Amino acid sequence: MEQKLWTKEFIVTSFVNFLLTIMYFLLMVTMSNYAVETYHVSVSTAGLAASIFVLGSLIGRLLVGKFIAKFGILHVLVSGLLGSVLVSICYFFANGIEMLLLIRMLHGFTVGLVTTSTGTICVQITPPSRKGEGISYYGLSAVLGSAIGPFIGMLLTSLNNGFEWMFALNILASVVCILIFKFVRIQLPESETSVVSEKTKAFRISDYIDKQAVPISLLMLTIGFSFSSVTSYLTLYGKETGLIEVAGYFFFIHSMCVICSRPFTGKVIDARGANIVVYPCMLLFATGMFVYSQSTTPWMIILAAACMGLGFGNFNSAAQTIALKNADPSRLALATATYFMFLDLGFGLGPYILGHIIEGLGYRSLYMIISCIGLICIPIYYLIYGNKEKRAFASS
Repeated sequence: MEQKLWTKEFIVTSFVNFLLTIMYFLLMVTMSNYAVETYHVSVSTAGLAASIFVLGSLIGRLLVGKFIAKFGILHVLVSGLLGSVLVSICYFFANGIEMLLLIRMLHGFTVGLVTTSTGTICVQITPPSRKGEGISYYGLSAVLGSAIGPFIGMLLTSLNNGFEWMFALNILASVVCILIFKFVRIQLPESETSVVSEKTKAFRISDYIDKQAVPISLLMLTIGFSFSSVTSYLTLYGKETGLIEVAGYFFFIHSMCVICSRPFTGKVIDARGANIVVYPCMLLFATGMFVYSQSTTPWMIILAAACMGLGFGNFNSAAQTIALKNADPSRLALATATYFMFLDLGFGLGPYILGHIIEGLGYRSLYMIISCIGLICIPIYYLIYGNKEKRAFASS
């Protein structure tokens, strides 16, 4: 008999992840434009205003294992949501770029605590035989959020006081999530809730990073670093190419492709391993970046969005499944945090570093370089995991 996947806990945590992803992308794709228009900063500093959120999230993920061990996963989750409400209020009082950067980092820290907690809950409550499928479906909540968030953000930027509406929506979403966990009783397995021993006093890197998850997470860092050039500079690139209207639909198209493919790819990963999904996805990602770099007409933006949706979107869930595949049950939260820490590091460093490259080479040259990086990642994946899975299937 097939074990149940769509439990109350699974639906609730997926919905919370959906709301938080909307808010993340709503601000991520518009923050660089906001920084330029409001504080008249350079492109690289504007990119930092967007990406420093992710660096804050990385710090939250780095510490979340200790917090969960001491306070419990649900307490950490709700505390993170309360912090998100308070920090989102501060957006209304930012009177300079320095204060905006501080607020963005603190906001990222709170969201890092929450999203790692919900991701860990998802892994804990998903039946082992349906792990790849469960992670894929849970990931769809983020994919759907990444479609709606940028669309709302681009729409609000054209309105008076549009950014104030964005900040208010962030507050509202966090409050809704708090109310959900206040009134819906979530039951988790009694085991697997701690990731480190509270008796541990000396600093050990293994208390913060799961070494088994590091290789695939490093590759995800590279891909995330590359894709951050799209998420952070979509609006500015759309203005430069004269394709700003179709650029507003980029993430909608991107997300629809992931939504249509994820249920299928999750089942394939469970049945036949990750390789059969990963190799085509990485090739599609590189192709999408190349088409994006050459975009002069709306159909090219649409094609690039579709390729990157199928490529990046499905590689993301496959890589997460790989990172958690061999994790000890008591270290699931740590393995989840490790994976997302490296992903956050890529998304956090990317916009600032790539912003300097844009200032020197321009957008199109940057995206051509990133397309080549995507191709280089294919043999790297083979070396760190692909060849091992191939041998495992051959011997079975």
